[in-house]
Amino acid sequence: MKKFKCIHVGLGPFSLQRLQINLNSDQFDVVAFVDIDIENSIKRLDKLKNLPHDYKSKVFKSITDAKKKFEAEVCFIYVASDKHPDLIIESLNNNLHTFCVKSISCDIENFVRIVKVKNEKKNLLLVQGLNNQWNEASITMQNILKDKDLFGEMLFGSCYIWGRQNLKSENPVLDVTCEGIYFHSMVVHQLSQIIPTLGLPKSVYAVSNEKENSDIGFLGIRATSSGSCIVEFDNNKTVTYFGTRGGHGNPFGFASRWSGRWLFHGTKGDLERYGGRLSLYQNGSQVRDYYLKDLSDNLIEDEKKQFEIFYLNLTGNFEKYDLQKQSLHSWLMMEACNLSSKHKEKIYLEDLLKKCNINI
Repeated sequence: MKKFKCIHVGLGPFSLQRLQINLNSDQFDVVAFVDIDIENSIKRLDKLKNLPHDYKSKVFKSITDAKKKFEAEVCFIYVASDKHPDLIIESLNNNLHTFCVKSISCDIENFVRIVKVKNEKKNLLLVQGLNNQWNEASITMQNILKDKDLFGEMLFGSCYIWGRQNLKSENPVLDVTCEGIYFHSMVVHQLSQIIPTLGLPKSVYAVSNEKENSDIGFLGIRATSSGSCIVEFDNNKTVTYFGTRGGHGNPFGFASRWSGRWLFHGTKGDLERYGGRLSLYQNGSQVRDYYLKDLSDNLIEDEKKQFEIFYLNLTGNFEKYDLQKQSLHSWLMMEACNLSSKHKEKIYLEDLLKKCNINI
């Protein structure tokens, strides 16, 4: 079994959890690490298991420096979102398949910069990591929606979420200072789950507000705390969405907040999902009822599954999932929501594809 040699960028707490997955993996061989603070990074690495021999000499300040010293084929990027575009471009320019946690860009200008380089590196994969659609409940939802005998053709669906998210800090974080981050950092968790089933939308129309809530750190910057949208697919299929992360408590638990509450209407049945429970109805009766594993602690199990699928794609296996296509289409859908809410107009995804000059 081939192991892909990889460079891991970012050594903060969230990133270290993902790094440990690959250190334990039979699919990836971590040969170098990148972080701007080498001394502290080495202290953090000391807490991990299955580290490579002499790992303390394998920490670098840049991807380029690491690649000069060690042969690698893949780069995993887990740092703050505003640093992603430059690091993705550096990774691609070093001829590395690139897996970057969402969002690969917070705005269309940087996305266009990334795409320009990606178009020059057609043999390399670029994937935006989305860790909310690989658990049992999400996979089952996707499979039912694709099952023509059980569900038929989808006519319309809906999703809503809410949950209090305290982002108050002395130095405000990107989640409350970056206009439009709500769609890229929250909504994408839910709506990306329908891309494998329905594909790229035809159009979106979205609205958002400039909600200020000093108690939990929201500063009144557009589309950082809530938003809603209507997503239209071919043949008049539509999915509506409403959510907020500046709400007032969440009595249904972590999983329901991030997975969303879903209802789909099809030509042969109706599907309801709340967290890990899915119920399918036909002809006035409940015909199937599932109690499945939803999100795991820190989303580790979702991430492991996603890495496995990334590995399959790297080996040329795209039979079930094409992570590059699905994840970049998810980004485009979210940016279309941002543009729509900002300019108060419907955005057509075909126009956005042409604007970005992306061909996937």
